[in-house]
Amino acid sequence: MEKSKSSIVDFEKLRNIADGSKKILVKMPDGLYSLSTEISDFLSSMGIETIISANPCYGACDFCDGIDGMGIDKIIYVGEAEMPYLRKKYPVETSFLEIHSKFDASKAVKKAIPLLEGGKIGVVSITPYLHQIKKCIKILEEHGFAAVVGKKSRRTAYDGQILGCDLTAGTSIAGSIDSFLYVGDGFFHPLGLSLSSKKPVVIADPSQDRAMKDEIREMKEKVMKKRYALISNSMGKNRVGIIIGEKLGQKRVELAHEMKKLAEGKGMSAYLISSNNLSPDRLDYMNLDFYVSTSCPRIAMDDSASYKKPVLTPIEFEILVGEREWENYEFDQIL
Repeated sequence: MEKSKSSIVDFEKLRNIADGSKKILVKMPDGLYSLSTEISDFLSSMGIETIISANPCYGACDFCDGIDGMGIDKIIYVGEAEMPYLRKKYPVETSFLEIHSKFDASKAVKKAIPLLEGGKIGVVSITPYLHQIKKCIKILEEHGFAAVVGKKSRRTAYDGQILGCDLTAGTSIAGSIDSFLYVGDGFFHPLGLSLSSKKPVVIADPSQDRAMKDEIREMKEKVMKKRYALISNSMGKNRVGIIIGEKLGQKRVELAHEMKKLAEGKGMSAYLISSNNLSPDRLDYMNLDFYVSTSCPRIAMDDSASYKKPVLTPIEFEILVGEREWENYEFDQIL
């Protein structure tokens, strides 16, 4: 097969990780789905039968269910970095084909320089841009800053890497830096870092070739008002659904039982609900007043507007029932 010179897929790496397999399931997030047939054609040229998963993919934590009987001997996640602690939990061999963004981070980082506070800067990033983190650090040092990179956690593959549900590379160094530089696109990761660390966060977005600081501060204020309103709207309610995520890396069963026990101890009626992909159509029509999600933090934070009833994080539920003060609000993470 003739490979496109402009493709962002590392076909040599794909060849190496696919070699020896007979039938591969390819799984990728929506933003990379246009690559699916290109990857399938390449694997077919190697004599490998390929099945493209049309299920949503929310990260390396999102394992493929329902593959029994399909004869699949390998799963390849495209665009994701491995979650090391899950390595032994996959029922078939699983590999990760990371996709590196072709946007140069240099210009965005230079634009971020005037926005940074203090001399010690924590540097964090996400999978598509981690290969440029050394270049970013060099730019900071050339401008007189001391760059600090946090160590990886059991859920991350690289130092400096943060996930929407695991900000350890940032929070672990928050006490020793003045502000953060987030190299990447999107607002969810830097917003979570701002909420968790209580430190200023500056975004260097290579895809938009711009730097942002006030936008994160303003968004943080709006989010906190919205979360406070959801907690307030749940006060005095007595029927709560405790959501358990069925995805391999999002399943916090023990925490769900703790939330149920806490609710019942406060005189509430609590019901455990499991789901692989949550749907407002189901939750909105259950005879419950509000929900506590122990699944992916993005369900409560990002998708709350999709639900007619409040969906709280476990930390917000603790605030609701008086086990935690609002001043001690924290961003929910899966660690």
